[in-house]
Amino acid sequence: MQKRRHSRSGRGVKATKVKAKTRRYFATVANRWDRMREDFFDEEIADSVVRASHIKPESIVVDVGCGTGFLTQRFATQTQGRGKVIGVDLSPSMLQMSKDNLSRLGLVGSTEFRVGDAERIPIEDNFADAVVGNMILHHCPRPKKAISEMLRITKPGGRLAFADLEKHNERWLRNEMSDRWLGFELAKVEKWLKDAGLEDVKVELARTKCCGISLRGRKAEIGIFVASGSRPARNVAEES
Repeated sequence: MQKRRHSRSGRGVKATKVKAKTRRYFATVANRWDRMREDFFDEEIADSVVRASHIKPESIVVDVGCGTGFLTQRFATQTQGRGKVIGVDLSPSMLQMSKDNLSRLGLVGSTEFRVGDAERIPIEDNFADAVVGNMILHHCPRPKKAISEMLRITKPGGRLAFADLEKHNERWLRNEMSDRWLGFELAKVEKWLKDAGLEDVKVELARTKCCGISLRGRKAEIGIFVASGSRPARNVAEES
C-alpha cells in the first residue's frame, strides 16, 4: 500500500509540473495566440462543436480551456441575453485576452471567466447544460480525469462536446506548443466517454485539419476529431 501511495504522489507531482509548464507557455503567447490559432485551424471547428453541443438560447455552457475565447464567442452569441457562458482556463493571461475579445464584440455581459484546471474545474456538480472544449485534452496530464471532471459539472441530460487532435507523430509540438500528448486514437476517446457513462457517444473526424509549420520549417497536417455524448438523465428511482 505504501508503494502505491508513493506512485500516486509521483504522478501528482509530475502533473503539477506539466501544468506549470503549460501555464508559462500560454502566458508568453497569449497576446499573439489568436493569430497563431488561425494558422492551425479554422472556424469550422467551432461550428462543429456548437452543433454537437445541442444548446438552446437559454443554455448554461462551460467552455473548458477557453483560451482567448475561440469557442466562448460562439456560445455567447448563441445564448446572449438568455443563457450564460463560463470560460475556464489555466492561464490568467489567456483569460484576460478572452475578456478583451468578448468585450470588443459586446458579449462580455453574458459571460463569466474563472481561472481553473481542466482536471479540477472550479464549478459545482450538475451545473451546465453543455460542457465544451477545443484542443484542451492534449495539454492535460490526465485526459481521462479531465473528461470525468467535465462530466461532473454537466447536468443529467446535458451534453459534452469537444474537439482535439487525432493521433500523430509531430513531436515538435511538444517543445514548440507545450503539447503533452501527440493526439489520441478515436477508438480510445470513444471508450473513455462510454466508460465515463455517456450515452449517444460520437467521435468523428472533422471536415478540416490542423495545419502548421514548425520553427524548422516542417509542415504538418493533423486530423481533428469532434467527440460528443449525453449524460444520462436521472431516472425515477434516482429522484425518489
